[in-house]
Amino acid sequence: MIFCDAHLHIIQCFNYEKNKALTNTFSVSCAHSKSEFLEMEALLSSVSKNIFPAFGLHPQKPDFGASLEENAAFLKCLLEEKRICAVGETGFDLFSPEFKLNFEKQKKAWGICLDLALKYKVPLVLHDRKALDILFSYAKELASLPAVVFHSFAFGVKEAESLLSHKINGYFSFGNALIKGNKKSLACFEKLPLDRLLLETDAPYQTLRGQTFTPVSQIEAIYKRAGEIRNLPLDALCGAMKENFFAAYKGLQNF
Repeated sequence: MIFCDAHLHIIQCFNYEKNKALTNTFSVSCAHSKSEFLEMEALLSSVSKNIFPAFGLHPQKPDFGASLEENAAFLKCLLEEKRICAVGETGFDLFSPEFKLNFEKQKKAWGICLDLALKYKVPLVLHDRKALDILFSYAKELASLPAVVFHSFAFGVKEAESLLSHKINGYFSFGNALIKGNKKSLACFEKLPLDRLLLETDAPYQTLRGQTFTPVSQIEAIYKRAGEIRNLPLDALCGAMKENFFAAYKGLQNF
């Protein structure tokens, strides 16, 4: 059985799990600093050909490990050299007062990532908390991208349908929220078209109660719950999610 994990952070997973065991998955792993990316790239070249690298300016830490300008230059270099399958994750996070104070830097980082994704015609992995109205103001630009992966989508069915109505080639990704029983996530996963859905762990983050990290292997439990919600056998769900994964992350054959 092949599982597809639309979003994780493999370096942090290894740091938490302290082992080199990878589940039988196709995955996209995001990094947000030059040092993290180079470590990830070296790791993936030696242990897995099924995990594909992405890089972006994260809204919570757009200047992580270096200045925002240095991270932006590194992102451009990665795109020019075709070393990443997507830009991300990037977006907006207004969840806390601390993040709100950082809004102008988030907006600058977002603009850089969006412009580069448009220029190099690659998918965008989008992080958004409490800022969906801002994204709608960029609907025209988002509709010009090959695909947009709404990582850990935290809004309702109507909002998802509205994004699709703006001609955005959107894929909505869900993880442990399905197991936790989040009402919005459950409704979205149940009601949106199957070909618009993805599943993810966001490992090692997005933990369940009692956990200190989310292991990569959690993807199996997420698939099991997702199959129950959609009333689909596991093999059928795996097939559909694999098709969506490769449709969303176009160009993976180059890696």
